[in-house]
Amino acid sequence: MKITKILNNGAVVTENSQRKEIIVLGKGIAYNKKVGDLIDSKKIYKIFTPFSGKQKKLLLDTIHETDPIYFQISQKIVDRLKHEENIELVDSVYITLTDHLATSVERGKKGMFLVNQFKWELKNYYSKEYSYGLWALKLLKNQFNIDFPEDEACFIAVHIISGEMGNDIGDFQKSIDFIKSVTKIVRYYFNIDIDYQSLSYNRFAVHLKFFWKGMMYDRKSRNFGDLSEEILKVIKNSDIESYQCALKIKDYIEDKYNYKLNNEEIMYLAIHINKIVSDNRR
Repeated sequence: MKITKILNNGAVVTENSQRKEIIVLGKGIAYNKKVGDLIDSKKIYKIFTPFSGKQKKLLLDTIHETDPIYFQISQKIVDRLKHEENIELVDSVYITLTDHLATSVERGKKGMFLVNQFKWELKNYYSKEYSYGLWALKLLKNQFNIDFPEDEACFIAVHIISGEMGNDIGDFQKSIDFIKSVTKIVRYYFNIDIDYQSLSYNRFAVHLKFFWKGMMYDRKSRNFGDLSEEILKVIKNSDIESYQCALKIKDYIEDKYNYKLNNEEIMYLAIHINKIVSDNRR
């Protein structure tokens, strides 16, 4: 690939094999280079493939106004999610995450830290994403020697969640409301104090997160695979209560979201509920 335009030392414009314009990021990728020179592929850490005019403008503005170190930190976060969780974040969130990190550090240098109103929900409903947010704070600490509060890990987690879902950050609050409401049904139905740190609840929250995404954006994709063994386990355990609780959730979802659950979806809910209740009764 040949450079067609230099944006800064860490970003250039070129063309892909289909002769469509792409933007390539890499540490020092444009250093001592000029238009027409070949790009050192070993330095590339991010390629933005064809996108809308609005996204392109946002990306170019971010590149021009942001130190490349923030892109590099974002890439480290993205790479770890990909390698450890097999999660690919959409490019638009990669851009907004980079901008967020730059703004947070700028505020942090002045001792200005924001409070995240969803800290409890993030720590309990999205514990995995929250843990990566805490890890990101270590990267910022090492690079800028700033001690960020846990609230900042929550803000980073929100970007990760939005990147997972492939939707707008505003959808995050809607998903939180959904998880909170379904959890409340389980809690009141069994009159229990749920251990939000337990593995069973974490799995339940993850299931609800992706269920919500599918319900809102991918209603045609509803293949849950072979549940025969799990269904037999539930039946053998005569876990009627968990099934009835799942039916309560079914009614709530149909009424609130106009979405009719199939038998497999109901049974999956019952299985997760059974594990949560069993853990609570030990």
